[in-house]
Amino acid sequence: MKRAIGIFLTLSSLLTYLIVDMLYDPVKETITTDMESTVTVHYQYPLMFWVICFILIISFILGIYFILAKEKLYEECSLCDTPEYTSIK
Repeated sequence: MKRAIGIFLTLSSLLTYLIVDMLYDPVKETITTDMESTVTVHYQYPLMFWVICFILIISFILGIYFILAKEKLYEECSLCDTPEYTSIK
């Protein structure tokens, strides 16, 4: 069950990142030229873009953890089989 949730979280975070990356365009483009005709372009993304990326990174890491986590196997043990409870006083 953990592995299925981990695969879902990992794939959904990757696909959501691809969609968000295509939807959000830079807000401001500043083009500066130097004396040697070098062009530098600065992009500024909105704050919501970075918040979404942070949440997606957290969900991706959590998904990888769920995929790689080993499931604990619980042993069937009966509490009534102990010597304290089998003897009648």
